[in-house]
Amino acid sequence: MTRLLSLAIITAAFIAVPPQIRAADHLDSPIVRNDPAADINDLYAFVNPNDSSELVLIKTVVPAAGIESRFSDAVEYRFHVDNGDSRIVIICTFDGQGFQVSCQGPDGLAATGPLNRTATGNGMRVQAGLFDDAFFFDLVAFNETKATLTPQFTNPGDDFFAPLSTLAIVLGIDTHWVSNGGENPVLQVFSSTRRTGDAGIQAGITGLWRTLANAGSGFTLQVLEPIPGADADRLYAMWNIYDDFGDQAWVFGVGEIDGNSVTMDAFVTDNGAFPPADSMFDTTRWGRFEFTFDTGTSGQIEFTSDHPDFSASGTLPLTRLTRVKGQDASLLITGQIDRMGRPGINTVLIDLLDDDPGLKDDYNRAEQADWPQFIPELEKNLEVIAGLDGDPNNQLLPAAVLAPILADDRLIIDVSVPDCDAYLAIELGVAGQCGGARFATNSRFLAILEIQTTPDDFRRLMNPTGERNDQDNQPRE
Repeated sequence: MTRLLSLAIITAAFIAVPPQIRAADHLDSPIVRNDPAADINDLYAFVNPNDSSELVLIKTVVPAAGIESRFSDAVEYRFHVDNGDSRIVIICTFDGQGFQVSCQGPDGLAATGPLNRTATGNGMRVQAGLFDDAFFFDLVAFNETKATLTPQFTNPGDDFFAPLSTLAIVLGIDTHWVSNGGENPVLQVFSSTRRTGDAGIQAGITGLWRTLANAGSGFTLQVLEPIPGADADRLYAMWNIYDDFGDQAWVFGVGEIDGNSVTMDAFVTDNGAFPPADSMFDTTRWGRFEFTFDTGTSGQIEFTSDHPDFSASGTLPLTRLTRVKGQDASLLITGQIDRMGRPGINTVLIDLLDDDPGLKDDYNRAEQADWPQFIPELEKNLEVIAGLDGDPNNQLLPAAVLAPILADDRLIIDVSVPDCDAYLAIELGVAGQCGGARFATNSRFLAILEIQTTPDDFRRLMNPTGERNDQDNQPRE
Protein backbone atom coordinates (compact mmCIF):
# COMPACT_ATOMS: atom_id res chain seq x y z
CA MET A 1 0.00 0.00 0.00
CA THR A 2 2.84 2.41 0.77
CA ARG A 3 4.27 2.08 -2.70
CA LEU A 4 0.90 2.67 -4.37
CA LEU A 5 0.10 5.72 -2.27
CA SER A 6 3.49 7.30 -2.78
CA LEU A 7 3.08 6.95 -6.52
CA ALA A 8 -0.55 7.96 -6.57
CA ILE A 9 -0.09 11.28 -4.82
CA ILE A 10 1.80 12.53 -7.85
CA THR A 11 -0.26 10.55 -10.39
CA ALA A 12 3.05 9.95 -12.04
CA ALA A 13 3.29 6.18 -11.83
CA PHE A 14 2.21 4.85 -15.18
CA ILE A 15 -0.58 2.75 -13.73
CA ALA A 16 -4.34 3.18 -13.68
CA VAL A 17 -5.10 4.65 -10.25
CA PRO A 18 -8.54 5.24 -8.74
CA PRO A 19 -9.71 8.84 -9.08
CA GLN A 20 -10.04 9.49 -5.35
CA ILE A 21 -6.27 9.59 -4.78
CA ARG A 22 -5.28 12.14 -7.38
CA ALA A 23 -3.52 15.26 -6.26
CA ALA A 24 -4.29 18.52 -8.02
CA ASP A 25 -2.96 22.03 -8.39
CA HIS A 26 -4.71 24.25 -5.82
CA LEU A 27 -2.62 27.09 -4.33
CA ASP A 28 0.58 25.53 -5.62
CA SER A 29 2.84 28.63 -5.76
CA PRO A 30 3.17 32.11 -4.19
CA ILE A 31 1.99 34.00 -7.27
CA VAL A 32 -1.23 32.01 -7.72
CA ARG A 33 -2.01 32.32 -4.01
CA ASN A 34 -2.08 36.08 -4.61
CA ASP A 35 -4.31 35.69 -7.66
CA PRO A 36 -7.08 33.13 -7.00
CA ALA A 37 -9.02 34.10 -10.14
CA ALA A 38 -6.05 32.82 -12.16
CA ASP A 39 -5.24 29.82 -9.95
CA ILE A 40 -5.96 26.57 -11.82
CA ASN A 41 -7.21 23.83 -9.49
CA ASP A 42 -7.77 20.99 -11.95
CA LEU A 43 -7.91 20.15 -15.63
CA TYR A 44 -10.15 17.37 -16.97
CA ALA A 45 -10.24 16.01 -20.52
CA PHE A 46 -12.46 13.12 -21.67
CA VAL A 47 -14.94 12.03 -24.30
CA ASN A 48 -18.51 12.95 -23.41
CA PRO A 49 -20.20 9.75 -22.16
CA ASN A 50 -23.47 11.00 -23.70
CA ASP A 51 -22.01 11.96 -27.10
CA SER A 52 -18.86 10.26 -28.38
CA SER A 53 -18.34 13.02 -30.96
CA GLU A 54 -17.71 15.61 -28.23
CA LEU A 55 -14.48 16.27 -26.34
CA VAL A 56 -15.08 17.66 -22.85
CA LEU A 57 -12.50 20.02 -21.36
CA ILE A 58 -13.01 21.37 -17.84
CA LYS A 59 -10.82 23.88 -16.05
CA THR A 60 -11.49 24.79 -12.43
CA VAL A 61 -10.13 27.92 -10.75
CA VAL A 62 -10.47 29.79 -7.44
CA PRO A 63 -9.89 27.39 -4.53
CA ALA A 64 -12.63 27.38 -1.88
CA ALA A 65 -14.90 29.51 -4.09
CA GLY A 66 -18.16 30.92 -2.76
CA ILE A 67 -21.14 32.80 -4.15
CA GLU A 68 -19.10 36.01 -4.04
CA SER A 69 -16.28 34.54 -6.18
CA ARG A 70 -15.89 35.81 -9.74
CA PHE A 71 -13.99 35.03 -12.88
CA SER A 72 -11.77 37.98 -13.76
CA ASP A 73 -12.29 40.12 -16.84
CA ALA A 74 -8.51 40.73 -16.79
CA VAL A 75 -7.59 37.04 -17.09
CA GLU A 76 -7.52 34.86 -20.20
CA TYR A 77 -8.49 31.27 -19.42
CA ARG A 78 -6.71 29.16 -22.05
CA PHE A 79 -7.06 25.56 -23.25
CA HIS A 80 -4.18 24.25 -25.40
CA VAL A 81 -4.78 21.29 -27.71
CA ASP A 82 -2.01 19.77 -29.86
CA ASN A 83 -3.06 17.14 -32.43
CA GLY A 84 0.41 16.57 -33.88
CA ASP A 85 -0.16 18.72 -36.96
CA SER A 86 -1.45 21.88 -35.35
CA ARG A 87 -1.68 23.57 -31.97
CA ILE A 88 -5.08 24.95 -31.10
CA VAL A 89 -5.60 27.54 -28.38
CA ILE A 90 -9.12 28.24 -27.09
CA ILE A 91 -9.28 31.44 -25.04
CA CYS A 92 -12.18 32.09 -22.66
CA THR A 93 -12.80 35.57 -21.29
CA PHE A 94 -15.44 37.20 -19.11
CA ASP A 95 -17.22 40.54 -19.18
CA GLY A 96 -16.59 43.29 -16.65
CA GLN A 97 -19.14 41.92 -14.18
CA GLY A 98 -18.00 38.32 -14.65
CA PHE A 99 -21.52 37.31 -15.68
CA GLN A 100 -20.89 36.24 -19.30
CA VAL A 101 -18.30 33.91 -20.78
CA SER A 102 -16.98 34.01 -24.34
CA CYS A 103 -14.69 31.28 -25.69
CA GLN A 104 -12.92 31.65 -29.02
CA GLY A 105 -10.76 29.22 -31.02
CA PRO A 106 -9.35 29.19 -34.55
CA ASP A 107 -11.43 29.09 -37.75
CA GLY A 108 -14.63 30.31 -36.10
CA LEU A 109 -14.74 27.83 -33.20
CA ALA A 110 -16.68 29.80 -30.58
CA ALA A 111 -19.41 29.87 -27.93
CA THR A 112 -20.74 32.70 -25.77
CA GLY A 113 -23.34 32.77 -23.03
CA PRO A 114 -24.32 33.83 -19.51
CA LEU A 115 -23.02 32.09 -16.42
CA ASN A 116 -24.74 28.94 -15.16
CA ARG A 117 -26.32 28.18 -18.54
CA THR A 118 -25.17 25.91 -21.35
CA ALA A 119 -24.58 28.03 -24.45
CA THR A 120 -24.24 26.39 -27.88
CA GLY A 121 -22.02 28.13 -30.41
CA ASN A 122 -20.09 27.16 -33.52
CA GLY A 123 -18.50 23.74 -33.01
CA MET A 124 -18.54 24.12 -29.25
CA ARG A 125 -20.70 24.43 -26.13
CA VAL A 126 -19.73 26.24 -22.94
CA GLN A 127 -20.96 26.61 -19.40
CA ALA A 128 -19.21 28.44 -16.57
CA GLY A 129 -20.17 28.86 -12.94
CA LEU A 130 -19.84 27.64 -9.37
CA PHE A 131 -19.60 23.89 -8.70
CA ASP A 132 -18.67 21.38 -6.06
CA ASP A 133 -14.92 20.68 -6.17
CA ALA A 134 -14.97 17.29 -7.85
CA PHE A 135 -11.84 15.53 -6.68
CA PHE A 136 -10.96 13.58 -3.54
CA PHE A 137 -7.63 14.28 -1.83
CA ASP A 138 -6.34 13.87 1.72
CA LEU A 139 -4.42 17.14 1.93
CA VAL A 140 -3.61 16.79 5.63
CA ALA A 141 -2.04 13.37 5.09
CA PHE A 142 -0.11 14.69 2.09
CA ASN A 143 1.31 17.61 4.08
CA GLU A 144 2.29 15.29 6.93
CA THR A 145 3.91 12.91 4.46
CA LYS A 146 5.85 15.78 2.92
CA ALA A 147 6.98 17.08 6.32
CA THR A 148 8.12 13.68 7.63
CA LEU A 149 8.99 11.88 4.37
CA THR A 150 7.14 8.89 5.78
CA PRO A 151 3.71 7.81 4.50
CA GLN A 152 0.79 9.22 6.49
CA PHE A 153 -2.07 8.12 4.22
CA THR A 154 -4.91 5.86 5.31
CA ASN A 155 -7.57 4.06 3.32
CA PRO A 156 -9.98 5.63 2.39
CA GLY A 157 -8.53 8.83 3.86
CA ASP A 158 -10.16 12.17 4.59
CA ASP A 159 -11.39 14.27 1.64
CA PHE A 160 -10.15 17.72 2.59
CA PHE A 161 -12.04 19.29 -0.32
CA ALA A 162 -15.42 17.67 0.38
CA PRO A 163 -17.06 20.86 1.71
CA LEU A 164 -15.44 23.17 -0.85
CA SER A 165 -16.61 24.55 -4.19
CA THR A 166 -14.79 25.96 -7.19
CA LEU A 167 -15.41 28.02 -10.32
CA ALA A 168 -15.32 25.99 -13.53
CA ILE A 169 -15.34 26.47 -17.29
CA VAL A 170 -16.86 23.44 -19.05
CA LEU A 171 -16.34 23.09 -22.81
CA GLY A 172 -17.93 20.54 -25.12
CA ILE A 173 -16.05 20.59 -28.43
CA ASP A 174 -16.92 18.75 -31.64
CA THR A 175 -13.87 16.49 -31.97
CA HIS A 176 -13.61 17.16 -35.72
CA TRP A 177 -12.56 20.73 -34.94
CA VAL A 178 -9.52 19.68 -32.92
CA SER A 179 -8.52 16.39 -34.58
CA ASN A 180 -8.16 17.45 -38.21
CA GLY A 181 -11.53 15.98 -39.07
CA GLY A 182 -10.71 12.78 -37.21
CA GLU A 183 -7.35 12.15 -38.91
CA ASN A 184 -5.39 13.02 -35.74
CA PRO A 185 -7.47 11.72 -32.83
CA VAL A 186 -4.65 11.57 -30.24
CA LEU A 187 -4.48 14.96 -28.54
CA GLN A 188 -2.14 16.50 -25.98
CA VAL A 189 -3.91 18.97 -23.72
CA PHE A 190 -2.93 21.47 -21.06
CA SER A 191 -4.43 24.61 -19.57
CA SER A 192 -3.06 28.01 -18.61
CA THR A 193 -4.19 31.37 -17.27
CA ARG A 194 -2.79 34.71 -18.37
CA ARG A 195 -3.44 38.01 -16.62
CA THR A 196 -3.81 40.86 -19.10
CA GLY A 197 -4.58 43.75 -16.73
CA ASP A 198 -5.34 44.96 -13.21
CA ALA A 199 -1.76 44.19 -12.22
CA GLY A 200 0.57 45.76 -9.70
CA ILE A 201 -0.32 47.55 -6.49
CA GLN A 202 -4.04 47.38 -5.80
CA ALA A 203 -6.31 49.60 -3.70
CA GLY A 204 -6.37 46.92 -1.01
CA ILE A 205 -2.78 47.70 -0.06
CA THR A 206 -4.18 50.75 1.76
CA GLY A 207 -3.64 50.50 5.51
CA LEU A 208 -1.03 50.68 8.25
CA TRP A 209 2.37 49.07 7.69
CA ARG A 210 5.23 48.61 10.12
CA THR A 211 8.98 48.14 10.01
CA LEU A 212 9.88 45.11 12.09
CA ALA A 213 13.23 46.59 13.03
CA ASN A 214 11.58 49.53 14.81
CA ALA A 215 8.24 48.98 16.50
CA GLY A 216 8.00 52.69 17.27
CA SER A 217 7.64 53.72 13.64
CA GLY A 218 5.35 52.82 10.80
CA PHE A 219 3.71 53.88 7.55
CA THR A 220 0.23 54.91 6.60
CA LEU A 221 -0.30 54.01 2.93
CA GLN A 222 -3.25 54.89 0.73
CA VAL A 223 -3.88 54.24 -2.97
CA LEU A 224 -5.30 57.32 -4.71
CA GLU A 225 -6.97 57.96 -8.04
CA PRO A 226 -4.79 59.24 -10.92
CA ILE A 227 -4.39 62.97 -11.27
CA PRO A 228 -6.60 64.41 -14.04
CA GLY A 229 -5.23 63.53 -17.45
CA ALA A 230 -3.02 60.69 -16.16
CA ASP A 231 -3.56 56.93 -16.15
CA ALA A 232 -1.50 55.70 -13.21
CA ASP A 233 -2.92 55.40 -9.70
CA ARG A 234 -0.92 57.10 -6.97
CA LEU A 235 0.33 56.01 -3.57
CA TYR A 236 0.29 58.40 -0.59
CA ALA A 237 2.73 57.50 2.19
CA MET A 238 3.28 58.99 5.64
CA TRP A 239 6.10 57.75 7.88
CA ASN A 240 5.86 58.32 11.62
CA ILE A 241 9.47 58.55 12.86
CA TYR A 242 11.89 60.58 15.03
CA ASP A 243 14.67 62.93 13.91
CA ASP A 244 18.29 62.86 15.10
CA PHE A 245 17.28 64.85 18.20
CA GLY A 246 14.49 62.51 19.29
CA ASP A 247 11.62 64.73 18.16
CA GLN A 248 8.59 63.18 16.44
CA ALA A 249 8.21 63.82 12.73
CA TRP A 250 5.78 63.03 9.96
CA VAL A 251 7.47 62.45 6.62
CA PHE A 252 5.12 62.16 3.66
CA GLY A 253 4.92 62.02 -0.11
CA VAL A 254 2.87 60.99 -3.15
CA GLY A 255 4.08 59.09 -6.22
CA GLU A 256 2.68 57.31 -9.27
CA ILE A 257 2.35 53.53 -9.05
CA ASP A 258 4.47 51.59 -11.54
CA GLY A 259 3.62 47.90 -11.29
CA ASN A 260 4.67 46.81 -7.84
CA SER A 261 6.83 49.82 -7.02
CA VAL A 262 6.48 53.54 -6.31
CA THR A 263 9.13 56.26 -6.15
CA MET A 264 8.28 59.62 -4.58
CA ASP A 265 9.79 62.80 -3.21
CA ALA A 266 9.28 63.07 0.54
CA PHE A 267 8.66 66.14 2.69
CA VAL A 268 8.50 67.05 6.38
CA THR A 269 6.73 69.86 8.23
CA ASP A 270 7.98 71.94 11.15
CA ASN A 271 7.27 75.16 13.03
CA GLY A 272 3.71 74.07 13.68
CA ALA A 273 1.44 74.82 16.61
CA PHE A 274 -1.77 73.60 18.25
CA PRO A 275 -4.46 74.07 17.25
CA PRO A 276 -3.10 73.75 13.71
CA ALA A 277 -3.17 76.69 11.34
CA ASP A 278 -2.08 76.71 7.70
CA SER A 279 0.07 79.79 8.13
CA MET A 280 1.99 78.41 11.10
CA PHE A 281 4.08 75.53 9.64
CA ASP A 282 6.70 75.07 6.96
CA THR A 283 7.06 72.23 4.44
CA THR A 284 10.62 71.19 3.70
CA ARG A 285 12.03 68.59 1.35
CA TRP A 286 13.12 65.55 3.34
CA GLY A 287 14.43 63.21 0.60
CA ARG A 288 13.13 60.25 -1.37
CA PHE A 289 11.11 57.06 -0.83
CA GLU A 290 11.16 53.98 -3.07
CA PHE A 291 8.59 51.32 -2.17
CA THR A 292 8.67 47.80 -3.62
CA PHE A 293 6.07 45.15 -2.76
CA ASP A 294 6.46 41.43 -3.39
CA THR A 295 3.05 40.44 -1.97
CA GLY A 296 -0.01 42.21 -0.61
CA THR A 297 1.39 41.82 2.90
CA SER A 298 5.14 42.36 2.52
CA GLY A 299 7.59 44.67 0.83
CA GLN A 300 10.41 47.09 1.51
CA ILE A 301 11.25 50.77 1.52
CA GLU A 302 14.53 52.25 0.35
CA PHE A 303 14.88 55.74 1.77
CA THR A 304 17.36 58.54 1.18
CA SER A 305 17.34 61.68 3.32
CA ASP A 306 19.01 64.97 2.42
CA HIS A 307 17.50 66.83 5.40
CA PRO A 308 20.07 68.01 8.00
CA ASP A 309 18.02 66.66 10.92
CA PHE A 310 17.82 63.10 9.50
CA SER A 311 21.25 61.63 8.90
CA ALA A 312 20.39 58.01 8.03
CA SER A 313 19.54 56.37 4.72
CA GLY A 314 18.95 52.71 4.03
CA THR A 315 16.48 49.91 3.33
CA LEU A 316 13.85 48.43 5.67
CA PRO A 317 11.44 45.50 5.27
CA LEU A 318 7.73 46.29 5.55
CA THR A 319 4.92 44.13 6.91
CA ARG A 320 1.20 44.84 6.74
CA LEU A 321 -0.32 45.73 10.12
CA THR A 322 -3.94 46.50 9.16
CA ARG A 323 -6.14 46.28 6.08
CA VAL A 324 -9.27 48.01 4.86
CA LYS A 325 -12.37 45.92 5.46
CA GLY A 326 -13.63 44.27 2.29
CA GLN A 327 -10.51 45.09 0.25
CA ASP A 328 -8.43 42.35 -1.33
CA ALA A 329 -4.76 43.00 -0.61
CA SER A 330 -3.42 40.79 -3.42
CA LEU A 331 -0.48 42.03 -5.47
CA LEU A 332 -1.06 40.98 -9.07
CA ILE A 333 1.33 40.56 -12.00
CA THR A 334 0.69 40.25 -15.73
CA GLY A 335 1.56 37.42 -18.08
CA GLN A 336 1.11 33.70 -17.60
CA ILE A 337 0.13 33.00 -13.99
CA ASP A 338 -0.54 29.26 -13.89
CA ARG A 339 -0.44 26.17 -16.08
CA MET A 340 -1.49 22.58 -15.61
CA GLY A 341 -1.62 19.36 -17.58
CA ARG A 342 -1.32 16.24 -15.44
CA PRO A 343 -2.54 16.67 -11.87
CA GLY A 344 -0.07 17.08 -9.05
CA ILE A 345 3.16 17.69 -10.98
CA ASN A 346 3.93 21.15 -9.59
CA THR A 347 2.26 20.43 -6.26
CA VAL A 348 4.44 17.44 -5.48
CA LEU A 349 7.42 17.20 -7.81
CA ILE A 350 8.64 20.79 -7.88
CA ASP A 351 10.42 21.98 -4.73
CA LEU A 352 9.26 18.97 -2.71
CA LEU A 353 11.99 19.62 -0.12
CA ASP A 354 11.46 23.41 0.04
CA ASP A 355 14.92 24.16 -1.30
CA ASP A 356 13.74 26.95 -3.63
CA PRO A 357 10.08 28.05 -3.33
CA GLY A 358 10.48 30.28 -6.37
CA LEU A 359 10.73 27.18 -8.56
CA LYS A 360 6.98 26.63 -8.31
CA ASP A 361 6.32 30.09 -9.75
CA ASP A 362 8.96 29.50 -12.42
CA TYR A 363 7.23 26.24 -13.35
CA ASN A 364 3.80 27.85 -13.64
CA ARG A 365 5.08 30.78 -15.70
CA ALA A 366 7.31 28.76 -18.06
CA GLU A 367 6.37 28.71 -21.73
CA GLN A 368 6.20 25.32 -23.41
CA ALA A 369 9.65 25.55 -25.02
CA ASP A 370 11.19 25.98 -21.56
CA TRP A 371 9.57 22.96 -19.87
CA PRO A 372 12.66 20.67 -20.22
CA GLN A 373 14.59 22.86 -17.76
CA PHE A 374 12.63 21.21 -14.91
CA ILE A 375 13.79 17.65 -15.68
CA PRO A 376 16.57 17.66 -13.01
CA GLU A 377 14.13 18.90 -10.34
CA LEU A 378 11.54 16.30 -11.31
CA GLU A 379 14.11 13.51 -11.27
CA LYS A 380 15.41 14.52 -7.83
CA ASN A 381 11.95 14.53 -6.27
CA LEU A 382 10.84 11.33 -8.01
CA GLU A 383 13.71 9.61 -6.23
CA VAL A 384 12.50 11.01 -2.91
CA ILE A 385 8.95 9.77 -3.59
CA ALA A 386 10.24 6.34 -4.63
CA GLY A 387 11.93 5.96 -1.25
CA LEU A 388 8.90 6.74 0.92
CA ASP A 389 8.30 3.05 1.63
CA GLY A 390 11.94 2.42 2.50
CA ASP A 391 12.77 0.74 -0.80
CA PRO A 392 13.98 3.27 -3.40
CA ASN A 393 14.48 0.53 -6.01
CA ASN A 394 10.89 -0.61 -6.46
CA GLN A 395 9.61 2.15 -8.75
CA LEU A 396 7.95 1.06 -11.97
CA LEU A 397 10.15 3.36 -14.04
CA PRO A 398 13.53 4.87 -13.06
CA ALA A 399 13.38 8.57 -12.19
CA ALA A 400 15.76 9.35 -15.04
CA VAL A 401 13.26 7.80 -17.49
CA LEU A 402 10.10 9.20 -15.94
CA ALA A 403 11.25 12.79 -15.37
CA PRO A 404 11.54 13.77 -19.08
CA ILE A 405 8.10 12.27 -19.72
CA LEU A 406 6.51 14.27 -16.91
CA ALA A 407 8.32 17.44 -17.95
CA ASP A 408 6.05 17.41 -21.01
CA ASP A 409 3.13 18.25 -18.73
CA ARG A 410 0.14 17.50 -20.97
CA LEU A 411 -2.80 15.12 -20.72
CA ILE A 412 -2.94 12.66 -23.63
CA ILE A 413 -6.36 11.65 -24.91
CA ASP A 414 -7.58 9.63 -27.90
CA VAL A 415 -10.94 11.15 -28.91
CA SER A 416 -11.71 8.22 -31.23
CA VAL A 417 -12.24 6.01 -28.16
CA PRO A 418 -15.43 6.66 -26.17
CA ASP A 419 -14.47 4.97 -22.88
CA CYS A 420 -12.43 7.05 -20.44
CA ASP A 421 -12.13 5.00 -17.26
CA ALA A 422 -8.35 4.42 -17.01
CA TYR A 423 -6.09 7.36 -16.24
CA LEU A 424 -2.83 7.48 -18.25
CA ALA A 425 -4.24 4.84 -20.57
CA ILE A 426 -2.46 6.16 -23.67
CA GLU A 427 0.92 6.24 -21.93
CA LEU A 428 0.38 2.69 -20.66
CA GLY A 429 -1.02 1.35 -23.92
CA VAL A 430 -4.28 0.26 -22.29
CA ALA A 431 -6.53 -0.86 -25.14
CA GLY A 432 -10.04 0.53 -25.47
CA GLN A 433 -9.48 3.56 -23.22
CA CYS A 434 -9.31 7.23 -24.21
CA GLY A 435 -6.87 8.34 -21.49
CA GLY A 436 -7.14 11.97 -20.46
CA ALA A 437 -8.46 12.66 -16.96
CA ARG A 438 -11.99 12.52 -15.64
CA PHE A 439 -13.85 12.13 -12.36
CA ALA A 440 -16.24 9.58 -10.91
CA THR A 441 -19.37 8.94 -12.96
CA ASN A 442 -21.59 10.24 -10.15
CA SER A 443 -19.87 13.62 -10.08
CA ARG A 444 -22.21 16.58 -10.32
CA PHE A 445 -20.10 17.97 -13.14
CA LEU A 446 -21.55 15.31 -15.45
CA ALA A 447 -25.00 16.85 -15.19
CA ILE A 448 -23.64 19.89 -16.99
CA LEU A 449 -22.74 17.70 -19.96
CA GLU A 450 -26.30 16.55 -20.46
CA ILE A 451 -28.03 18.01 -23.52
CA GLN A 452 -31.12 18.70 -21.44
CA THR A 453 -29.29 20.91 -18.89
CA THR A 454 -31.69 23.62 -17.73
CA PRO A 455 -31.77 26.29 -15.00
CA ASP A 456 -33.64 23.75 -12.85
CA ASP A 457 -30.77 21.29 -13.28
CA PHE A 458 -28.36 23.93 -12.07
CA ARG A 459 -30.50 24.69 -9.04
CA ARG A 460 -30.37 21.00 -8.17
CA LEU A 461 -26.59 21.19 -8.33
CA MET A 462 -26.24 24.25 -6.14
CA ASN A 463 -28.68 25.81 -3.69
CA PRO A 464 -29.63 29.45 -4.38
CA THR A 465 -27.33 30.40 -1.50
CA GLY A 466 -24.41 28.71 -3.23
CA GLU A 467 -24.11 26.13 -0.47
CA ARG A 468 -23.64 22.44 -1.22
CA ASN A 469 -26.86 20.51 -1.67
CA ASP A 470 -26.21 17.42 0.45
CA GLN A 471 -29.42 15.78 -0.74
CA ASP A 472 -28.07 15.72 -4.29
CA ASN A 473 -24.44 15.14 -3.31
CA GLN A 474 -24.00 11.46 -4.08
CA PRO A 475 -21.17 9.54 -2.40
CA ARG A 476 -17.92 9.72 -4.30
CA GLU A 477 -16.35 6.59 -5.69
